[in-house]
Amino acid sequence: MREWVNFEPVFAAVKKLNKNIKILIVGEEGLFKENVKLADKYGISDKVLFTGTIPYTEVPRYISCMDASLIPFSENKITEDPCPLKLFEYMACEKPVISAVNISVVKDRLLYASSVEEYKNSISKLYNNEQMRANLGTDGRNFIKENYDWSKISLNIEKILEDVTP
Repeated sequence: MREWVNFEPVFAAVKKLNKNIKILIVGEEGLFKENVKLADKYGISDKVLFTGTIPYTEVPRYISCMDASLIPFSENKITEDPCPLKLFEYMACEKPVISAVNISVVKDRLLYASSVEEYKNSISKLYNNEQMRANLGTDGRNFIKENYDWSKISLNIEKILEDVTP
């Protein structure tokens, strides 16, 4: 919930969506209190569960509770072409992702939304289409396994170090 994360269009969209849609926000860093107030401002405090800080080892358990995941970044210098670890965690857990900013490394393996209407449409699309959620989740997981498995990453790092070592 750092300053480059923007939940406002998400909260505005959720206010307009099916009453059964809920949001799970994990973590407490940054603008935690401001986001709790923002959920209240939109009248959706009953639809947003803020966990606060959790041990990092528990993150996969929390992600497994989600039907879909969000990367609601604001557009700025920090988020011009990001490669957030959270994206890889979501995809490794087979969760479809909705991102507010372009993440070129994964190309078309996620949905994009930045406005209230776009979030509303993307969330609705995933909520109403279990097969789409499953397909995006499986595609994301396979992409991570093929390209970002830690054993492959370590081999790439090793090769880079060998190439630069005299």
